Amino acid sequence: KIASPNPVIAPPDISSAEALHLMNHSRNFVVNHLPLVDKEGRVVGLLLRRDLVSEDQIAVSAVIMAGGQGTRLRPITAGIPKPMLSVGGRPLMEVILEQLRQVGIRRVNLATHYKGEMISEHFGDGKDFGVEIRYVEEDQPLGTAGALSLMGESHELILVMNGDILTRVDFRAMLEFHRNHEADMTVAVRQHKFSFPYGVVESDGMVVTGISEKPTVQHFINAGIYLLSPEVCQLIPKGQRYDMPDLITRMVGEGQRVISFPVHEYWLDIGRVEDYRRALNDIKSGKV
Repeated sequence: KIASPNPVIAPPDISSAEALHLMNHSRNFVVNHLPLVDKEGRVVGLLLRRDLVSEDQIAVSAVIMAGGQGTRLRPITAGIPKPMLSVGGRPLMEVILEQLRQVGIRRVNLATHYKGEMISEHFGDGKDFGVEIRYVEEDQPLGTAGALSLMGESHELILVMNGDILTRVDFRAMLEFHRNHEADMTVAVRQHKFSFPYGVVESDGMVVTGISEKPTVQHFINAGIYLLSPEVCQLIPKGQRYDMPDLITRMVGEGQRVISFPVHEYWLDIGRVEDYRRALNDIKSGKV
């Protein structure tokens, strides 16, 4: 009754999502231990459910904006939404969900619009990926913040993230930073350098006051990741397009505390074809 001549086993290189799927669906009961067996049939490891799903949950729910049409990635996204683009042999959204699960974020809301059925059919209720997924379907594109108006009442912090970002940002450090600084919103930012290919002339009218030969300027750019206090959602108008810059501008104008959190870890916005190619190369080379 205990030993089985046909045990549930897995190859050593199985992904977390595939392992959870086996544990949840290979038997008519839940499997919590998965032997890892090589091609010669030798046991080389043992994977535990607790290795895949952290017991240490944090009081944060996530909202992933996954409704964009990815027009700058055409023709790659002509038949597939950006979050379903393959990176390292699996959809980008799988990578994001795994990162959230590993830091203890289990409740995930996916805001979908463009080909949203492809996302919901693949991820379902999230059980196979170690999270609980709720879908927020946009009848029309609502921008990078508009879907938050459809969330309903929340009593916990909300992590908002664009669904086309590949990153290794430390979400727990960002949460601690947000709490320590008593912020209403924390915006993840990334330092970006831009080098002018020409000499830049400074002038006062027609009078030249200086010249810099091919200068480099540095700015912090929006990294597309935010932590919000739940009350912030009440500021977003319902049923209409509203972007995060609109929300930030309103909050700053009303005197609310909006702070920036610098991202030093790997970060890439997969918005263009060249960005997608870079992501594939970075994963292949082990940068991610």
